[in-house]
Amino acid sequence: MLTPRRGGNIINVMFGYIEPLKPELKLKEYEAYKGYYCGLCKAIKEKYTNAARFMLNYDCATLSLLLSSMSGDTPEAARERCAASPFKPKTVIRSRESGYAATVNVLLGFAKLLDNARDEKRFSAALLIPVFAGAARRAEADCPELAGQIRQRTQALRKLESERCSDVDEVAEQFALILAAVFSMAPFEFAQGGAKKALWHFGYNLGRWIYVADALNDMIRDEKTGSYNVFLIRGRGGAKEIKRKIRGEAEFSLNVSLSESCKAYELLDIKRDKPLMDNIMYLGLAKKTQDVLKGETDGSV
Repeated sequence: MLTPRRGGNIINVMFGYIEPLKPELKLKEYEAYKGYYCGLCKAIKEKYTNAARFMLNYDCATLSLLLSSMSGDTPEAARERCAASPFKPKTVIRSRESGYAATVNVLLGFAKLLDNARDEKRFSAALLIPVFAGAARRAEADCPELAGQIRQRTQALRKLESERCSDVDEVAEQFALILAAVFSMAPFEFAQGGAKKALWHFGYNLGRWIYVADALNDMIRDEKTGSYNVFLIRGRGGAKEIKRKIRGEAEFSLNVSLSESCKAYELLDIKRDKPLMDNIMYLGLAKKTQDVLKGETDGSV
């Protein structure tokens, strides 16, 4: 397992918000959570490249966990060593759903890398594009329709940002549609019919929550770097003053999005690891919401 760096990771911006509230987890639940994370890391290495594991993020581990929890198949668990832990074996949970999560991880990670290089003019990001381009091409071949959706929505989001759009709902919509596609296009029999609709609404509202949380969380940093931030565009004064003024609006938006995502989650047939998923949905995301509103998180893991 390769662990993303805290702060300054050029790939995981806008990722890393979906986590459990660890103090409320039982030991076996926390071990399972880490197992899905390690299983995703292994799946990325096996399907794509060893280097692609540097794009690993916790949000896609939750995707793997949720889909595996809906499956009728029992995932495989094993104790394994890896480059990050050569002496102490770690729990690794593998499932067919972790392969799909690996594809999503690479697609989203590469899309963000391109965004950093093009819009934020990060030279380090531009240097990494050739390193991950091959893995991204293979991921696109594995899920071409999803890759097209991600490309279409990121282009629309980039256009709105270049136009300095000040409508929070309009810009958040594009990222919401990316996650709606990610969850609803999962290629498994248990994710069809009513489950597909519930997964779409689940992903849409979760994506909207992530975008608003990220924009709110990055206001001070974006003010310093001159980067686009929908909240800074809408207000006058410094980031701290604007954040104070829009706090009530942002809190309402975050809570509504989270509430709608939880409603959709409750329609899903969770067959295993439900206490772990419940912790993420009802405790972890609520705690992250309050941390973002109070400015106590940097959005990275």
